[in-house]
Amino acid sequence: MHHLLRLLSIFLLLAVPAATRAQDAGSARPQFRQVFLDGEGVVRWTDTRDEVVLFGANYALPSSSDYRAAGYLTTDRKRLIDQDVAHMARMGWNGLRVAFWGDWQNADRAGNLIENDHLDLLDYLVARARERGIYILFNPIHTYHAGWPDAMGDTFPGFAAHTPKDQLGTDPAAIAAQVNYIGQILRHVNPYTGVALKDEPSILFIEMINEPIHHPEDLEGSVRYIDALVGAVRDAGSRAITFHNVSQDFRIAEAIRRSSVQGATFGWYPTGLNSGRELRGNYLRTVDEYPQFANPELRGMPRLVYEFDSADQQTGYMYPAMVRAFRAGGVQLAAMFAYDMLLTSSRNLGWQTHRLNLVYTPRKAMSAVIAAEAMRRLPRGGADVPYPRDTVFGPFRVSYAENLSEMATEDAFLHAGTTGTAPPRPERLRRVAGYGSSPVVAYGGEGVYFLDRVREGIWRLELYPDAVDVDDPFRMQRVDKIVTRAIYRDWPMRITLPELGAAFSVQPIAAGNAAPSRAEGGEFSVRPGVYILSADGPIDRASLPARIGHVGIDEFHAPAPDPLPVRVLVQAPPQLLAGRPAELTARVVSDVRPDSVVLWIRRTGVGWFRPFAMQAVGAYDYRATLPADSLAEGPHEYVVSVRQGDSTITYPEGVARGPWDWDFSTDAFWRTTVVAPTVPLRLLWPAEDASRLAFTRIGDAIRTGIFSIVPSAQTGDAALHLELPVNVGGLSPDDYTASLVVRDRVAPRAETLARATGVRIRLRGVGPRQTLHLTLMEQDGTSWSAAISPDTTWSERVIPITGFRAARGVKLPLGYPGTWNYWVEPAAGRGGPGDAPRLPELERLQLSLRREPGMDVQPGTYGVEVESVTLMFD
Repeated sequence: MHHLLRLLSIFLLLAVPAATRAQDAGSARPQFRQVFLDGEGVVRWTDTRDEVVLFGANYALPSSSDYRAAGYLTTDRKRLIDQDVAHMARMGWNGLRVAFWGDWQNADRAGNLIENDHLDLLDYLVARARERGIYILFNPIHTYHAGWPDAMGDTFPGFAAHTPKDQLGTDPAAIAAQVNYIGQILRHVNPYTGVALKDEPSILFIEMINEPIHHPEDLEGSVRYIDALVGAVRDAGSRAITFHNVSQDFRIAEAIRRSSVQGATFGWYPTGLNSGRELRGNYLRTVDEYPQFANPELRGMPRLVYEFDSADQQTGYMYPAMVRAFRAGGVQLAAMFAYDMLLTSSRNLGWQTHRLNLVYTPRKAMSAVIAAEAMRRLPRGGADVPYPRDTVFGPFRVSYAENLSEMATEDAFLHAGTTGTAPPRPERLRRVAGYGSSPVVAYGGEGVYFLDRVREGIWRLELYPDAVDVDDPFRMQRVDKIVTRAIYRDWPMRITLPELGAAFSVQPIAAGNAAPSRAEGGEFSVRPGVYILSADGPIDRASLPARIGHVGIDEFHAPAPDPLPVRVLVQAPPQLLAGRPAELTARVVSDVRPDSVVLWIRRTGVGWFRPFAMQAVGAYDYRATLPADSLAEGPHEYVVSVRQGDSTITYPEGVARGPWDWDFSTDAFWRTTVVAPTVPLRLLWPAEDASRLAFTRIGDAIRTGIFSIVPSAQTGDAALHLELPVNVGGLSPDDYTASLVVRDRVAPRAETLARATGVRIRLRGVGPRQTLHLTLMEQDGTSWSAAISPDTTWSERVIPITGFRAARGVKLPLGYPGTWNYWVEPAAGRGGPGDAPRLPELERLQLSLRREPGMDVQPGTYGVEVESVTLMFD
């Protein structure tokens, strides 16, 4: 019976219209087309038989934590929807997953629909998405607690609040409530469109329940449950294509295949979740592949990625690399989780570990613009290519070293970071967008910009304010803590487009400059807003089209400036080399350019501070170069003074006085140490590094590291106590690894790394016959390892650099789902005969305990205590 139902669904022409790709200037409301599921399980447009390919994000403002986050700052949530959906259209997105906690907030215990503000906002969101030509994956049941994280004590009326999550798929009353609720919400008529959700033309797909707890051991019961959910959709009269989650437990794939559901959804968080800090390092090796897309049980079924993100990162390269893997696996929709509302994004109030907003995460947002193009332009089912050769695919390139992704085609040129790449045919460009500078646009600010060709000789420029981080955005959120500032400053911009030439008019039509201006040599001064650029001088606004694609010609949604005092941020190198010129940098975040920035440095506690002028090397970046003979060996402390007008403020204290008035008893200094080239470089400081360590995840339940910081019995210094977990949550991993990014410590010693002779480790074993695997991982994932067998007494061991052998490293933080993405092999062309560690590329230090052959490990008996790991020089 299930096979007959699936056969019918494959050849059924679905009466679900979908918006066209209206890209021509002046296009009106979206025109809709029908889709169907072909015999190979591919969703296609009915009129052209082209594959349907969608990209976008999850959006959760109507319910749960995002609803409350918005309410902390405004009562007008509909205005936020207007802004955010407009930005999605501006980024070229055509997909949206509506994640809705209706099972908690919009239903009673029996699944009867409750009409309230949450439902009203859902209706409003659907209407606004429809107007922008955005297609929807609707997810009416979310399962997770609607009070997380800030309202866990609140009560909720819905059935999910009264049924344990693991019983939603087994308890008959809970299943009946879900069926009832799905039917009622789909029959609900949206007052903003006059159309029931079951007939909504923008809802192409329905995923009935988000991340259920699967019961693959009960195959028949699982099939009945999935069929019940699909039956509720069909009984309501909806012909949207139905999907069920597979990635919560891939063993459910057989039940999906046997059921009447039409497709499967996958999630992917390759950098893990909730690190509590911004992750540093190269994570491209974590997205080499996603082998579960090729699950044979799901052959002939469409695949969607309902959630993905490079969590705890704001990089410019991860999203397009992930899309490369999506398209290789046949994915037809990818939805990032979750888009941040414009009003709350300055504080990252939505989801601590996730962050994406057009204005406040400009580099990451541009990578999402490029990822949307990659979804549309890359073929389905491409071949896997090993790293680093997979960093160039079609017209796309990603680079960890440049923190960049880009797309260069004849019609469009997009870049998420400064690039030297030039478009192949500049005279044929119709669309340019970027963050940073390129051969087409040189820009001095730090906001994203979009250039769209209106018609011959006329372009539209849309420029957003600078977004400058003043705190780590992935720490715990607070309503009163701005982590990223939106700043409006005038910056020079130079545009090199053959159609515009060297001299053209710059005509503001929304916000921006106070008056029209003219570019000379392609250069002009500009502030955030919307402009018309014309080779023939100012034009009559009435001659302009009403829209560019799905964006109004004069539409501009930007936040008010985020008011904060001047902030100075430094990332002091832990060591500087004696007898060498030294560079110290600072980031001065201010509404206006300072009159002067001065670095003041001295030997710790000795004498007066010496001043060194800092020069601007970017919009907010300053650098001081100290002569080779200016710093003696030993610890140093320094401050930075910023002068604006008659006021001088000194940092890190941020007090209005000059260093010449400094209270030398204060402890408010930044610190560094000047060392001789032969001084060892310590890589591990257990007390300092405890919060920066990433550990092997034990299942999905044990997410935090199992370790402790203890005093060394001999020296009293802090030591890392690490054990091989045994029967933790019923699991005993074969490998347990602690990983630490050490790139910031290694980079300042790059000049002397060729003289490194070995690695010294001070440690002891918890018991006899212990083995610790010490691994050095390079930026490309190539790893070098040595085994150490300590006894129970403290000792120092030195492993020569020549004693490290090519080995597997561990990808940490470990991504979701599953553990199939655990090990990392040497990069293509690395690790073979004649290869050796490349210490200038060293990025991570890893300490691993493993189940060694012949060892009977009991709880608490197998492990090590490590006081230090140090790189030695001759």
